[in-house]
Amino acid sequence: MNAQQAVHGDHHHHAADTHGVSAVEHDNDLLDFEALRLTLVLNRRLIVLILALGLMLGVASVVFMPRIYTARGSVQIDQQVRKVLATEDTDPQTSTQDADRFLQTQVDILNSRAMAKRVSDTLGLSASDAFLKRTTGHAPSNLEPGEREDRVIDTLQRNLIVDLPHNSRVVGVMFKSRDPVLAAQISNTFVAEFIKGNIQRKFSASSYSLDFLSNQLGVAKSRLEDSERTLITYSRTAGLIDASTGAAVPVGQPQGPQSLVTANLVELNQRQATAKADRLQAEERWRQASNTPLMQLPEVLSNNAVQQLLQNRAQLSSKLEELRARLKPDHPTVIQATTELEELDKEARILAESIRGSIQNQYLVAVRQDEAIQSAVNGLKSATLSEQDRSVRYNILKREVDTNRQLYDSLLQRYKEVSAASGVAVNNITQVDVAEPPRKPTSPRAMLNMAVALGGAVAVAAMAVLLRSRMSNTITDPRDVETRLGLPLLGAVPIDPTGEPLTTLLSPKSDIAEAYHAIRTAIELSSRAGTPASILLTSNRPSEGKSTSSFALARDFALLGKRVLLIDADLRRPTLHRLLDVDNAEDGFSTVLARQMEIGQAVVTTRIENLSFLPTGPIPPDPANLFSGPVLRELLEGLRASYDLVVMDSPPVLSLADTLELTSAAQATIFVLEAGSAQIKAMRQSLQRLQRSGGHVLGAIVSKYDARTASGTHGYAYGYSYGE
Repeated sequence: MNAQQAVHGDHHHHAADTHGVSAVEHDNDLLDFEALRLTLVLNRRLIVLILALGLMLGVASVVFMPRIYTARGSVQIDQQVRKVLATEDTDPQTSTQDADRFLQTQVDILNSRAMAKRVSDTLGLSASDAFLKRTTGHAPSNLEPGEREDRVIDTLQRNLIVDLPHNSRVVGVMFKSRDPVLAAQISNTFVAEFIKGNIQRKFSASSYSLDFLSNQLGVAKSRLEDSERTLITYSRTAGLIDASTGAAVPVGQPQGPQSLVTANLVELNQRQATAKADRLQAEERWRQASNTPLMQLPEVLSNNAVQQLLQNRAQLSSKLEELRARLKPDHPTVIQATTELEELDKEARILAESIRGSIQNQYLVAVRQDEAIQSAVNGLKSATLSEQDRSVRYNILKREVDTNRQLYDSLLQRYKEVSAASGVAVNNITQVDVAEPPRKPTSPRAMLNMAVALGGAVAVAAMAVLLRSRMSNTITDPRDVETRLGLPLLGAVPIDPTGEPLTTLLSPKSDIAEAYHAIRTAIELSSRAGTPASILLTSNRPSEGKSTSSFALARDFALLGKRVLLIDADLRRPTLHRLLDVDNAEDGFSTVLARQMEIGQAVVTTRIENLSFLPTGPIPPDPANLFSGPVLRELLEGLRASYDLVVMDSPPVLSLADTLELTSAAQATIFVLEAGSAQIKAMRQSLQRLQRSGGHVLGAIVSKYDARTASGTHGYAYGYSYGE
């Protein structure tokens, strides 16, 4: 690998590192304040001009805009109508979404074209052009009535403002006009017509409901009458008699319509149950009476007549015992008492037998009643079964009658409720504030207009600056060298305010000297191999500072103790001999290239230590021919033994072949461009020519840069003072 390739490789590595660091810094710096400041300074005149125009427009708007007055009224819109009936005197609970939707609906009604037409008709605004003149300041003449009405309605809608605050039911109704009295009048009319329209809609809804219910009642009544007639006709034809009207329904039995046969069956069935119970009871009494001794029957013992006979017998038996104790058995008194006692026993026995016979008769009667009722029930069962076949159609017709009656009753009840509610419902929209003629105009607002004008001017200025920067074809910011040309920036040389750059350069404390010190350091650090052995400085066009830069860099390297040879390779318009005050009439670079003399004889020693100079010599008729061939390369290779660095000042690149030959022979090329005048397109073409010729462009130097527009934080201005 030769030295030139090593320099190239090291340079690319360094450039990649530099770009990587720059990318990181750019990522970390989201807002480049320095670039912003620089842009503002460079475009300060344009920005001031646009801002001045914007402020003038703001002042003009305040002075010449018509005075607009805004009158404001307000209405409260409740969610539902409060009613006076029953307990419906509280607002129903609704969701927030439904409430917002309801309020927005009311706002849309206020903004509707129909509402604007109501206001126009109420105030008669479309009858003449007076409203349009008072509101807009002018009115077209010869308008048709329909066209005038459309314009009036459009003007009402355009100047109406409906304000719906958040979390509030109070809606502001505002109207803008040049006439404050007219603004208040129209605002109040919008409120009045809104309330009136709401009442009319509710009345229309109630009237429609009443008409609808009335028609439905008529239909339901006709259906009920027809179904009742059909039921009666069928019941007569089928011989079905509804006995449910006057029949008493026993406890525990289901209530409902019954036929006469069914009613009799139900009644006889109930009687049969009673008769069967009576029969069982009588049968048990008779069974007990037939198995119990006659005089021990409970019915006999509880009989009053039997009890009286038994009491008399006891007395007579006691008396007979006393007589037998005193008299003989055949005594007439004893015989009479005995006869009376036997009579009493006979009467008691006869009475007891009659009581037991009565129990038997009760049993027999209960048996006969049970059998008779059972026979009647069996007969009615057959009649009921045959009647059930005819009752199916009857029940269907009966259910239809009941359904029609329920429907009729519900419609009648709803009709009564709607009739009552339509008369007692109150309006859910009430006026809160009455619009009054405003004392002060709401437009134009001076501060707002000025702020808007200033903001618009700032936006226009920003767009103009951005557009100007995008359309700019020159390098104004040194950082554009990397972004727009793709070259490493070696440094920026400030413009000399004195007009004597060479004199300023010789001052070690000057900004120009510091700038070239920094550029020299950048060249030394451009590759790992150190400073290239030969450096060529060129530019896109003349007078961009390449000759001054060549001298300054050669001088800086010489002051470091390096042996430096400065060659004026511009064989067309040489200038370095004037900077070094050297005669350029005889021998020089051209004679060396023509092999007319050795280079050692043409080199001139300067007053600067370690710095030698090779002037151009006689100007040849065709310099490009001298640079062609191996002479230039052999010359530079031979100079490496005598000098540490060779600095060459070449002609401009564009339209000349001299620099292309020189850059292919030099190890490194530095491109010098003038800030604010170098054309990007032309520089790109020059760089492409250099690269196609095999030249290695080390970087770029921005010359004649206005240091007052930059900050020292980026190394583009060198205002550091070493002290006075």
